[in-house]
Amino acid sequence: MSETVIVIEQITPQVGVTFASDQGPQGGQGVTGPTGPTGSTGATGATGATGSTGSTGATGATGSTGSTGPTGATGSTGATGSTGATGATGSQGATGATGATGPTGATGATGSIGATGSTGPTGATGSTGATGATGPTGATGLTGATGPTGSTGATGATGATGSTGPTGPTGATGSTGATGAGGTLGYWGSFWSTQDQVAANTTTAYPITYNNTDPDSNGVSIVSNSRLTFAYAGVYDIQFSAQADRVSGSGTDTIDIWFRKNGTDVPDSNSVITVSGGAAAAKTIAAWNYMLEIAANDYVELVWRTSDTRLELIADVAGTSPTRPAVPSVILTASQVMYTQLGPTGATGSTGATGSTGPTGATGATGATGATGATGAASTVPGPTGPTGATGSTGPTGASGANGATGPTGPTGATGASGATGATGPTGATGATGANATALPDILMLGGM
Repeated sequence: MSETVIVIEQITPQVGVTFASDQGPQGGQGVTGPTGPTGSTGATGATGATGSTGSTGATGATGSTGSTGPTGATGSTGATGSTGATGATGSQGATGATGATGPTGATGATGSIGATGSTGPTGATGSTGATGATGPTGATGLTGATGPTGSTGATGATGATGSTGPTGPTGATGSTGATGAGGTLGYWGSFWSTQDQVAANTTTAYPITYNNTDPDSNGVSIVSNSRLTFAYAGVYDIQFSAQADRVSGSGTDTIDIWFRKNGTDVPDSNSVITVSGGAAAAKTIAAWNYMLEIAANDYVELVWRTSDTRLELIADVAGTSPTRPAVPSVILTASQVMYTQLGPTGATGSTGATGSTGPTGATGATGATGATGATGAASTVPGPTGPTGATGSTGPTGASGANGATGPTGPTGATGASGATGATGPTGATGATGANATALPDILMLGGM
């Protein structure tokens, strides 16, 4: 056995140490002696079971750090002293206050409801209210298809026709009316000129003149040599042809020809012809017609002008080898449109007397009526239902019957499962620490084997 002397050079503040087994409070730490030589490491003992962790105490204030003294020379390591005896365990602190109770767990499910008691007797029924007025009748359904018609009975024999009475004598024919004016021949006239037509200058309009009339003309004549005059109203077709030629020189010039009615130019009636060539070798025919509505005693003129006075409307004499008619300088005709010249209708003759009607023959007997055909099958298509009549007002409610006796209470249902346990309340405050054990002596004698 050897002894180790530990010299305590400084007393440190008290440190509380808790051991697994009962022990007294630890005394203050002695002054640290010089470090002895390190002994060989002993075998590591088995690790004891870890004790439950106590609550952490409040941390004390940290003291100010002292100034570091000069490092002394390292002394030789002394032998390790023996462990001092364990101090007695301090008394247990007071128990902390109980934590607040946790919240109540959820209520268990309600047990099943007991059987319902029997129903009391029903009260007497009130009297029925008056019936509402009947609604209007619905539209009639579609008529079924008509059955086939029975065959027609045989027609009775027709009675003999009575003899026809004698025809009355035909009335005398009325006298024929006088033929209307014109008949199939309308008013007309034909005229021409065997003279040359000359223009003294190019800025004057010259009426064309005529010196010959067809002796059969009717209702149309020439007045004052140039005026085509109408004795009767109507629509007339007026036609003309004119032969133009150059009498000297050569070149290309024009002639205008248009209509005047009662001394006024007829709108849009002008036409222009071109005459080209030399003297006696530039013959050109101008010819067209015009329809005009004429009142009785109206007159119409053909008017011309030329761009060169050497152009004239030329008449030629009859030719020979072969014999040919002379060529008028102008030919003019007018004929009435026929549909405007219907004569008045003659008077209708009186109608002859109608002969008396012969007696009517006796009517033959009526044939027997054929049997009636079978009735057609009923329609399979239902007609639409008429609208429902308005509901009558509800009668007063009868008095309520007496309440029946209450049935016995059903058995109590099974208790529902317990609700979950509420959370654990907070841990109470830790009790005060017991008084410290007596401080260790300045020198601890630690024994070792």
